[in-house]
Amino acid sequence: MTIGELIALLESYPSDMRVVVNGYEGGYDDLSPQQIAAERITLNTGVHDWVGRHGDPRDASINASEFPEVVDALVLRRTSN
Repeated sequence: MTIGELIALLESYPSDMRVVVNGYEGGYDDLSPQQIAAERITLNTGVHDWVGRHGDPRDASINASEFPEVVDALVLRRTSN
C-alpha cells in the first residue's frame, strides 16, 4: 500500500472515526502520532509464519545479496506489552 492509496482509503471513512491497532495478544489499542514513523525496511525477508513478511535491514541474519531491495516505509507501531 502506498501513501496515496492509504489516503484514498481513509477518505472513504468519517473524519472523526477512531483509529486503533491490534493489541499484542488480543483487543485493540489507540494509535497516536508517536507510533507512526518512516523507516527503512528490507522487502520479502520473512521466512516463518510468525515473522512479518518484511524485515529490518540492520538484522545481521539477512544476507544483502539475497534480499537487495531496501525501501522506505511508513510504520505504524503497536505499543502494548
